[in-house]
Amino acid sequence: MQPSMFIRFRITRLGLLLLLFAPGLSQAQDTQPSATEQVIQPELDRRKLHIPRIDTEDFEIGSYIGLLSVEDFGAKPVYGLRLAYHVSEDYFVEGIVGQSTVSDEALRALGLSLFPSPEEKLTYYALSLGYNLLPGEIFIGRRNAMTSAVYLLGGVGNTKFVNENRFTINFGMGIRVLPVDWIALHLTMRDHLFESDILGTKEMKNNFELTLGVSMYF
Repeated sequence: MQPSMFIRFRITRLGLLLLLFAPGLSQAQDTQPSATEQVIQPELDRRKLHIPRIDTEDFEIGSYIGLLSVEDFGAKPVYGLRLAYHVSEDYFVEGIVGQSTVSDEALRALGLSLFPSPEEKLTYYALSLGYNLLPGEIFIGRRNAMTSAVYLLGGVGNTKFVNENRFTINFGMGIRVLPVDWIALHLTMRDHLFESDILGTKEMKNNFELTLGVSMYF
């Protein structure tokens, strides 16, 4: 065989081999993952949470019940009404009207009486400014979340008992939870401060109140 024919034969055989292996090489390149492609696709079981939102209405009305501790006269049940206007997501204005009783029965047991009767009615009203300090969520179980907020309160008002009116300053804090978007539950702690000389010495009295309430947005 002549050298030129031998070279042509080798080139022809090499070309046939390339034609045979070219599809396999192309397929191997296609199956290699790219640098940006994620090799393992994770299977995530995403939970569906129902989170009630505060209703778009700005007004809130409700009632509450709890205990009012009047300094020097013990603690008695208290109940009242609450009306609030939400100025923004952070601030709201609140007005409350409440009623309780005061008693001098402990002093009467010692032979002293301060009130015309052993138990006298106490009423108060207050206008306060509220600030939502810690808005967030409370989780009930694994699939339910309720909108909540911790808020601060401060304002002025009046307290009346034994036919005397006393200018009152109030401040406190509360927790608001919304089971649904138009109902709110409140747990509120508040101090009513007023000046009194009913025991002979004029001084500021701290009167602590703890209440649980429910309200609706409208």
